[in-house]
Amino acid sequence: MERFNLLAQQLIDTVDAVLLPLFAGWRAQPVPVDDPVGAATQRVHVLREHRGACHLAAVRLSGLSAREAMVVHLGVEQAAHYGWREPGPAATALIPRWQRAERLTNELQAPLYVALSARQRAEFAQLVDVLTSARHS
Repeated sequence: MERFNLLAQQLIDTVDAVLLPLFAGWRAQPVPVDDPVGAATQRVHVLREHRGACHLAAVRLSGLSAREAMVVHLGVEQAAHYGWREPGPAATALIPRWQRAERLTNELQAPLYVALSARQRAEFAQLVDVLTSARHS
C-alpha cells in the first residue's frame, strides 16, 4: 500500500490543474496520514477525477453531448436510470464519435504517466491490479 501511495501521489503532484477544477479541489484535500488504505482510496478518487475531467473534455471535443455519450456507452436503460428523460436509442452514427472520445481521453491522460519511469509505470499498473483484485475478492 505504501508503494502505491507513493507512486500515485507522484502522479497527482505532476498535474497542471488549471482547467481541472474538480481534480484540483480533491487534490487539495488532506490525505489521511495514519490510514494507508484511506490514503490510497483518496488518491484513487483524485486520479479518477483527473480521468473524468479529461473524458468530459474529450466527449465534447468529439461532438457528443453528455446524454449522447451516456446512451452510446451505457445504453438507453442506464441513461434513463441516471435521470436522462427519454434518452432515445443510441444512433449508430454516434459510435465513431464515442470511440474518438475514448482515444482522446487516453491521449489526454498519457502525459500524466510520463512522470513515472517505464519501470515505475509497470509497477504502478501491477499495484492497481492487486488493489482491484483485493476489492473484488
